[in-house]
Amino acid sequence: MIDQARLEHALAAACTRYGVPGAVVGLLDAGKEPLLVSYGVASRETGCVTRSDTRFQIGSISKIFTTTLALQLVERGQLALDEPITTYMPELRLSDADAQQVLTLRHLLTHTSGILGDYFADFGIGDDALARYVDSLHTLPQLYPPGTTWSYCNSGFSLAGRLIEVVTGQPFESVMRERIFEPLHLTESTFFAHEAIAYPVAVGHSLEGNVVRRYALPRSVNPAGGIIGTVRDLLRFAAFHLGLTPNDDVLSSTMVQHMQEQQTVAGGWAEHYGLGWALWTVDGERLVGHGGSTSGFEAHLVLVPARRCAWAILTNHVLGSTMYREFERWLLAEWLGLQDCAPALITMSEAELARFAGTYHYPLARVTVTPTAGSLRLNVTAIDWLSHEERPQPPFHAVPIGPHTFLIMNSYARGLRIEFDAEQTPPAWVRLSGRVAQRVA
Repeated sequence: MIDQARLEHALAAACTRYGVPGAVVGLLDAGKEPLLVSYGVASRETGCVTRSDTRFQIGSISKIFTTTLALQLVERGQLALDEPITTYMPELRLSDADAQQVLTLRHLLTHTSGILGDYFADFGIGDDALARYVDSLHTLPQLYPPGTTWSYCNSGFSLAGRLIEVVTGQPFESVMRERIFEPLHLTESTFFAHEAIAYPVAVGHSLEGNVVRRYALPRSVNPAGGIIGTVRDLLRFAAFHLGLTPNDDVLSSTMVQHMQEQQTVAGGWAEHYGLGWALWTVDGERLVGHGGSTSGFEAHLVLVPARRCAWAILTNHVLGSTMYREFERWLLAEWLGLQDCAPALITMSEAELARFAGTYHYPLARVTVTPTAGSLRLNVTAIDWLSHEERPQPPFHAVPIGPHTFLIMNSYARGLRIEFDAEQTPPAWVRLSGRVAQRVA
């Protein structure tokens, strides 16, 4: 295990470099006590010190909890991975009748449903929020047939949460608490802001360093990203998924392992995707993990199964992911002796770069790609799903690292990969932040 003083120094240096107000890191190593360190403040306005038990939003790491719960129901015979969702929810309506009939739980848990993924409609805080959300899914475009393309999909996990409600007859959050939180002793996790506020809690911060005023997420988003918790609970959850604290009442070791097996490629996001988990390798070592991004929070949970160890990082700033990617490279080298080297750059001629030029559209974003000096410039305009207001983003500068893959070198997205369609020239799509945007004719 790394010396605590060195870990604290490295975390403080990384947070200072990127202006991250507060962070908590936890390291789990089989047979040893977890090591927890914290840095900074939970809020720049109040100056409250970040503690190891400070609650943070963990964002999409919640998807692993939802997957674990869904697969428990599979093991108990209440659900099947490859049975059409309409078997359990004949009332389900999607915009595409063919997709409606073939969509399965496996599609939802592997981001291959083809449904528009970024849909965060607020249907109130009542127990009917998920039901009302799912009743509105027919208004969303079906971007591609289920099972044909990987594209990150929050709405698919909200649908999975509603499916859990239907087969159990209980609100999603109640089922999660009874079947996952309580058996795994996750006593510091909740889906509700009114419960979290009774404990030390962090607030998110914007790129400019201001407190993000909207804290609570819509209840309809809870299965995709609603958990508020601590680094200690994340390490307890990681210990279960590493097989260090097996509990067959939650999930068998066979199913835990199955979650970490390759289901599909996940270009630009990770090397592959399992059931819920992202899968990739560093210096020949297999890593399993998931990140989370919500309301000025950035979080990451990573397992190293062969070493029986894990770490969790919680931050309260939009640059938290940029910070933790750098911090994790240090951690991998110092703790595990693994070198997470930046991919080698390649040279492309202006003619080669020109084939990527054009405008690409996703229902919530428009991307204009322009070749420039051996690289690509991406101008991204985000489109608000409710007001349709357009919000131009700072331009991305991306350099080639493969025939169809580029690495973003600037802004909050530094270090992320983008991937273009390799089958057609010019490309029919670009995958940015895990989402597929189609070329506009």
